[in-house]
Amino acid sequence: MNSLFNAENPFWEAMERLFDLFILNLLWLLCCLPVFTIGPATAALHYAVINLAEKEEHSVTKDFRKSFWLNFRQGIRLGVPLTATGIFLLADIVMSYRSGTGIYTFFLFFFSFLFIIYCFVVMYVFPLLAKLDRTCRELLILAFTLSIRHLGKTLLILAVLAFGIWSCHLFPGLIFLSFGLVAELHALLLLPVLKSFYVQ
Repeated sequence: MNSLFNAENPFWEAMERLFDLFILNLLWLLCCLPVFTIGPATAALHYAVINLAEKEEHSVTKDFRKSFWLNFRQGIRLGVPLTATGIFLLADIVMSYRSGTGIYTFFLFFFSFLFIIYCFVVMYVFPLLAKLDRTCRELLILAFTLSIRHLGKTLLILAVLAFGIWSCHLFPGLIFLSFGLVAELHALLLLPVLKSFYVQ
């Protein structure tokens, strides 16, 4: 019975981790509401989750707040054009799909290919922004290079993200936890690849 209420019990440790991810997920959703702040909010989410994976003592709210304001301007400079690019590519994919066959089939595959490359870059650039002091151009180039160099992990990360979005579609309530879980899985997959670049 004593072990059940022990704070070091694996069950309570798992519950504490889920609560931390819930808080981070909620902070991320709130900070994404203005839309133009998606960049710094996503960088802050990755920063807090990476610290959560690496440190025994942590404060997820302090980590999130620290990264959000530290990377606010650069996060906007990255987040706004990347968000606009994603919307543009998705709109082109939908229009090409609805337009039928012929030349539109080519455009469908062309824009789908560009969207996949876009996703590769986005999945790496915000974790890099969270930990690196580099220009936007350098971060984008490094994100693209690492995503191609570690293509297997990149595809796995993309699959995790797709599953997280799909689960929110099936069970809308998961929107308050799913992205935190996805970010943690991303951190576990990205850490071996990115750790040598991080400035602790």
